[in-house]
Amino acid sequence: MKLELLEIRQFSFSGMKNRVALRLSHQTAGEQLVTLALVFFSLLAVADYFLRHSHSIYFLPLNFLIILIFLNLPGWRQKYESKPEFEFWLLAAPLAGYAYLYKLAGSLVELVTSIPYDCYLAHLDMKIFGVSPNEWVVGLYRPWLTELLMLAYVAYLPLVVILAYSLFKKNGKEQAELYIFSLGLAYLACFVLFVIFPAHSPRFYFKDIEPAPGYFFRWLMNQVEVWGQYRGGSFPSAHCAAGTVMIYYAFKAGRRTFWLVFPLILLFFFSTVYGQYHYVVDILSGIIIGWLAISATHLVVRRKAENFSQRQAQ
Repeated sequence: MKLELLEIRQFSFSGMKNRVALRLSHQTAGEQLVTLALVFFSLLAVADYFLRHSHSIYFLPLNFLIILIFLNLPGWRQKYESKPEFEFWLLAAPLAGYAYLYKLAGSLVELVTSIPYDCYLAHLDMKIFGVSPNEWVVGLYRPWLTELLMLAYVAYLPLVVILAYSLFKKNGKEQAELYIFSLGLAYLACFVLFVIFPAHSPRFYFKDIEPAPGYFFRWLMNQVEVWGQYRGGSFPSAHCAAGTVMIYYAFKAGRRTFWLVFPLILLFFFSTVYGQYHYVVDILSGIIIGWLAISATHLVVRRKAENFSQRQAQ
């Protein structure tokens, strides 16, 4: 009887494992990335609980629910294949997954160390430029300039989705998938580095620097700071990593899209220093990560094409 029960359990576990593997195989690369990242960060949350009794453990039920949703996305996408608008929003679901992973990483920024690396980043900026860019930029503070740069910062999030939709409509589903996957690689590399090298950002490190004066968009960014950001996610700049990916795919989307995206992203890059959200080394490292994510995407595509050719030859 015990042997039969053991065999049943082994069969059930094996069947469940096969079903999960099958669902993963039908996911897009972006969906797989979110699913595997959720598993990875969930394991870190468990470790963090045993090490520090961290509250990140409370994310686990929601993590499990989101994993189930992402495992079911391929079936839902197939159901709405004849309705492009519905299909797009299901295809773009990893973008929402990345936003959630950002918050999840924020609950883990003290897993490795509770001592921020801001002093090292500020010192590195000083060594490279001979002056602190965050202190130097204070001389440029003007309310109208603050409004322009904060507008660019606020525009970044909707622009992520708009570019995905533009690629979907103009270049097709595959190009939109590649863009979403490249963004995911860039974001996740940054989120992992947040945990390893937490930094609070210049607005917390430089106590004597006042916030840039402004009006509506300055107020709007204050709300984003309160509700959407956390201490520990400064290095590298995930925004600038994503911005680099966006510039590349905007170029592929066409001249009009590129000239809409490119100036906004450049203003956005500058706004991260102007608004005291990042050190310049955060931006430079973010740009490097963005290019590495694009290169890694090309490598994955090339490998898949080679494997497909080999299967066809057989």
